[in-house]
Formats: sequence, C-alpha cells, structure tokens
Amino acid sequence: MNKGEMESKPVYPALNNQSDSPPEYDSTMPGVPMPASAPTLAPAAAPAQLAFASVAPQPPVYVVQPQVMNHFGSKPSMVVCPSCNARNFSKVTYKSSTKTHLIALVLCLTSCCCCIPYCFDSCKSAEHVCSSCGSYLGTYNN
Repeated sequence: MNKGEMESKPVYPALNNQSDSPPEYDSTMPGVPMPASAPTLAPAAAPAQLAFASVAPQPPVYVVQPQVMNHFGSKPSMVVCPSCNARNFSKVTYKSSTKTHLIALVLCLTSCCCCIPYCFDSCKSAEHVCSSCGSYLGTYNN
C-alpha cells in the first residue's frame, strides 16, 4: 500500500444506519409517543406531625492513650519522660551492682586483677534519668 492510500481510508468503517451529522433535538424517535403537554407537579401536602422517640442518654466515651514503653540499654537512648512528656535522650550514670562485685570476687580469687570490673562500664548497671527534669526512668542491668 502507498502512504496516500493509508491516509485516505478511515480506521473504522461507518455503520449502515449512521450518518455524519447528529440527529435533531426536536425530532422524535420513531415508535415512541411524546406527551401532549409537560407534566405538572401536584402541590405539596402539609407536613405530617412527626413523633419523636425519646433517646436514652449515651454513656461517656473515654479515650485511653497507651503508655510509651521505653527500651533501655547500656547507652543513652531516645525516651519519652512520663513526668514532663519531653522526648529526648536519657542521661546515663553507671553504678556498680551485685554482678560487678561477684565478678570482682571471682577475679580476686583466681588472679590479682580484682579492680578490673570497676573500671569498665559494661560490668555496671546503667541508670537512665530524664535529661530535662532529672526524674528516674529505669535501669538496664547487664
């Protein structure tokens, strides 16, 4: 096919009953009777008396907000303080615990290095406090 032949043919052939122009708006469809005059609306009736049912009072709705669980570790962590509701990093202080003293005792009995557990924070408990208001948040025990 030539390029000119392709451009002259329509993509979709016209149906037998279709014409190029749309039908007239005033014309009626064959076989469908049209009413002689436009329908009229009847006047609205007076509104009937509505009976209102008594409604029982509803109980109050309480919204319970879940507590934010703070997960502590040996390092400062992002927490929400329950006292001041501030969201910031906790301040950590390391304190010797029973585990620290037991490790020191075992080292004292086996060798002469009993002070080593007191030098490392990993052998101590981490106490977390709020950096804004200073309230106690929790302790992480190794």
